[in-house]
Amino acid sequence: GSLIFAAYRFIFNCNDSLKAEIHAIMQGMTLAIQHSTLPVIVQSDSSEALLCLSRNGLLRSAYGHLVAEIKELMRHRE
Repeated sequence: GSLIFAAYRFIFNCNDSLKAEIHAIMQGMTLAIQHSTLPVIVQSDSSEALLCLSRNGLLRSAYGHLVAEIKELMRHRE
């Protein structure tokens, strides 16, 4: 494939890689929704982040609110 979008962002108070991965997925979803009407496929090398997104129900972790926001963005694309 070819590069469609590239972005970067500094995350203040980032304590671990999971938080960075979840933020990156959320930013990618936001860009995809803003700039395309095509279906969005979420890919990541973080199996932990993907597991958080694939679980049903409320995620009771420090990043549960971010995961809920990503899931809401994903629902807009179904």
